[in-house]
Amino acid sequence: MHIGVDVGGTKTHLLGVADGIVRFDVTLATSAWRARIDADADAAALVAEILRQTAGAAPAILVVGSHGCDSDAECMALQQRLAAILPSVILVLNDSELLLPAAGRQDGICVISGTGSIAVSRDKAGAMMTSGGWGWFLGDEGSASGIVRDAARAIRGSLDRGEALDRLGQSLLAAIGISNPAEISHSLVEEGSAARIGRFSPLVFDAADAGSAIAQTVIDESGRALAETVLRLIERGAQGNIVVAGGGVITRQPRLMRAFSTTLSSMAPGWGIVLLREPPVTGAIVLAGRIARGEAIGRLPQPHADGKPQKERQRRAI
Repeated sequence: MHIGVDVGGTKTHLLGVADGIVRFDVTLATSAWRARIDADADAAALVAEILRQTAGAAPAILVVGSHGCDSDAECMALQQRLAAILPSVILVLNDSELLLPAAGRQDGICVISGTGSIAVSRDKAGAMMTSGGWGWFLGDEGSASGIVRDAARAIRGSLDRGEALDRLGQSLLAAIGISNPAEISHSLVEEGSAARIGRFSPLVFDAADAGSAIAQTVIDESGRALAETVLRLIERGAQGNIVVAGGGVITRQPRLMRAFSTTLSSMAPGWGIVLLREPPVTGAIVLAGRIARGEAIGRLPQPHADGKPQKERQRRAI
């Protein structure tokens, strides 16, 4: 069996395929298994969830795209932890790196706009390059949490100019459960996580639909900020000429996609833009199939097999 796992900031999607047939397709809260206190315990909890779906049988190949694995070292650390538990061929990537194979591509730039946001690519040597992904407090522009943060800033700026609360301000205050705009900052911090802050993001798009100029400006600037994360990777030598965008926000909100694609097209006219509508976890299954057939997986790192890096196993076999 081949298993793909897409670990997002809010949800984890597990997909199991055997003989071309989907054996299970399960989505659960990431917080249900990952505490982010003990990395070994988190890896063991993920394996336990996988084995729960397979009735205890280890998969032949496991490909994981994980939110929070924002460097080659972080991906390798999780890959090693999983390989120490499961006797499977295991590959761990950043969750955004599932987008390219899901779109049928090999080289390019992946952009996630979900609970958080990040742009990821590989250089000529195969080293991971990231742009953005700094968390809602410092960055994650164009993500659910970043859009809510920027909406709160825009509301603050509007009030500082002596303007009355528009539809955006009214909706956000009501959703948070406050009447005094001065409490917005404290209330958002009290939400405690990007996922909880990001749950208010649909209000921004609803306000724009209702005619809020402030909300539309927030969306336009968010799209521009996402495009700038891509441009930085292009300037650093990202390979390919395609950008694949995905994630729960940009796939569901055409206003954000338009702002992103319009800006990026003017910044990098030689690069194509694709919006991925399939679940990113399908990219993990595509990669598992390539590994099973002995095909190249582009500039991605080598998986582990039987607890060891594949290259090391191949050298020992020789």
